[in-house]
Amino acid sequence: AELVSTGVLVLFDSSIGASRSYRAHAKQSARGVIASLMRLVQCFLDGSALPANAAELRDGNTIGAQRTGAVWEACDGMVKVPKGNRAAMRRELLTWVVECNETMQEFQDTVDLGPLSDGNHGDDGNAEEEDYDDFRDDDDQYTSHEINIATACLALLKCSRGTLNVALKACECAGEQIIQLTDETDDETKKEQQQRRNKAILAWMNRLHSSARKVGDGVTELGMTMYPPMQDLDGILKQVAVQKEALDVIHEMILDAILLPLEEEDTQEQQEIISMTEEVTELAGKIRNASLMREKEVKDAVAAALLKR
Repeated sequence: AELVSTGVLVLFDSSIGASRSYRAHAKQSARGVIASLMRLVQCFLDGSALPANAAELRDGNTIGAQRTGAVWEACDGMVKVPKGNRAAMRRELLTWVVECNETMQEFQDTVDLGPLSDGNHGDDGNAEEEDYDDFRDDDDQYTSHEINIATACLALLKCSRGTLNVALKACECAGEQIIQLTDETDDETKKEQQQRRNKAILAWMNRLHSSARKVGDGVTELGMTMYPPMQDLDGILKQVAVQKEALDVIHEMILDAILLPLEEEDTQEQQEIISMTEEVTELAGKIRNASLMREKEVKDAVAAALLKR
C-alpha cells in the first residue's frame, strides 16, 4: 500500500508529465487498494474476522476471506489503469460518449411514449375516469408542449455525442504529428524546435480534452433539466446555452488548430497549426452548424410552450 500511494503521489509532480486523466485513473485505483486494505486490517483489529464462539466456528466466519478478496480485486484494478496519457485520455473520452448514449436512450424512450392525451384530466366529468387519472402517475411522460422541447434537447445531446467523437479523432490526428526524437539527430537547433512543437501539441490536446470534459458534464446537467414535468423552462434555456457554448469551443479549436506559444517570449509557434484530416474538419463543421440549429429549435419550442400555458 505504501508503494502504491507513493507511486501515485509521484505522478502528481509536474515534472513527470502525467495528464489529468492518467492521474485521475491512478488515484482512483490507489484509493481502492488502500481503502480495502484498511477494512481488512480493521476487521482483524475489532475481531469480526475471527469466530466469536463455537457456532460461528461451525458455520464458518468468512469476513476475513471476503475482505482479503476485496484487496486482491482492488489490486487487479491497478493493473487495468491505462498505460500512458494517450490511453487514459482516450478511455475518459469514450466514457463520456457511453454516458451520453445512456442519457440519450433514456429520454428517447420517454419521447417514444408520445405526449399525454388531453383527456387525461377528466374534462368529461366522469368521476371514475377522474379517479383513475388521479391515481395514474404521469411524471414519466411529456405533455404535448413539453415533448417538442424534449425532442429538440435530445437533438442537441446527439450533437454533443458527435462532438465528443470528433474530439477523439482530433486528438488522434494531433498525436500522430508528435515526432519521436532520437539521440541520432545532429541538428540541435532543429531538435529543440521539434521538442517545443511536441510540447505545444500536447498542450493543445490537453486544452481540447478539458473542453471535452465540460461537454461530458454538460450532458448530465442538461439531462437533469429534461425530466417531465418540465417546470423550469428558463433553466432549460440556460443549460442549453451553456452546452452550446461548450460545443463551440471544441469546434473552434479543431477547425482552427493553432498552436499557442508556451512562453511569452515565444512567437514562432503562433502561426503553426495542427493538420487535421478532411474527415475531422468536415465533421466538426457539420456538427457546429447542426448545434446552432438545435439551439434555435429549443428556443422556439420553449417560446411556443410559454404562449400556450
